[in-house]
Amino acid sequence: MIKTAVLMATYNGENFIIDQLESIKNQEMKPDYVIFRDDKSTDKTVEKIRSFIEENSLENWIINQNDNNLGWRLNFRALLLDVLNLDVDYVFFSDQDDTWYLNKNKIQVDIMETNKNIDLLSADIDIVKISEHATIPNQFQFDDSDQYISQYPHNINYINYRQGWTFCIRKSFVDFLTPYWNDNLILSHDNLFAGVSGILGTGYNYNHPVGVHKRHAGNASGNALKISDTREKHIYELKIFLSYYVILSEALNKLDNNDMELANKYRNFYEKRVENAQNRKFLSTVKQIINDKKFYLNFTNWVRDLLFLFKR
Repeated sequence: MIKTAVLMATYNGENFIIDQLESIKNQEMKPDYVIFRDDKSTDKTVEKIRSFIEENSLENWIINQNDNNLGWRLNFRALLLDVLNLDVDYVFFSDQDDTWYLNKNKIQVDIMETNKNIDLLSADIDIVKISEHATIPNQFQFDDSDQYISQYPHNINYINYRQGWTFCIRKSFVDFLTPYWNDNLILSHDNLFAGVSGILGTGYNYNHPVGVHKRHAGNASGNALKISDTREKHIYELKIFLSYYVILSEALNKLDNNDMELANKYRNFYEKRVENAQNRKFLSTVKQIINDKKFYLNFTNWVRDLLFLFKR
């Protein structure tokens, strides 16, 4: 019998969370486990979850509370560690403020059961803007989006193709990749799994919506770094990229993958970028821009590296 687990990171989500809890509870394929990890909410998120579990007599719906606020990235890492010891076949990520269509999990598991080569299956979404100040994330367009499923491109960059809450991940892939994510590495869980699965050729997208993504001013994604931001934020973002390439290089080296040397080069590149940014090394930054130009995503990143050297 196929077993599944849903992982939900929560923080101050009392205004939206009940709709999502209902959509998880009412799935055609009921999850065997629903694991929550609350990141020190200051509202009634935890109380609402506990009441929902009690009122609906839900077994194996477990809520854990962090001792300290980790931030959403490390909160999802903690959830991945939580699921490692569970006997399940598939893992779903869940945000607290979206709503799943009731056939979501069953459709995705059915596809993955038929296609054993898939480690990660994301899906399309419907988007509803519920706040005047909400941002709308760009959606990657697959060349063969008219097909039932599309394979992720082979791309070494730190990239994602769909929101993490659409992911269905084979547990064996979670077991393989999660141990490389040390607690000193900060990155997005969805970018990590999407990027690595794309390189391995095991990431795919189901080209139909599986739920509604609610965009509001408090969403934790979709806000790019701006020139007006602080130098500290610039360095923080560089460390996110570095964290990805640390994990990617170690995972590919373990597999003796053809891209391991390129991943190692990107890791070295971002190690130098972080060092130059932290120590305001102007000449070293200029030298890196000249010598490692092919590793930069675009011209804007050259300008960023120089500009943020002189910001407070």
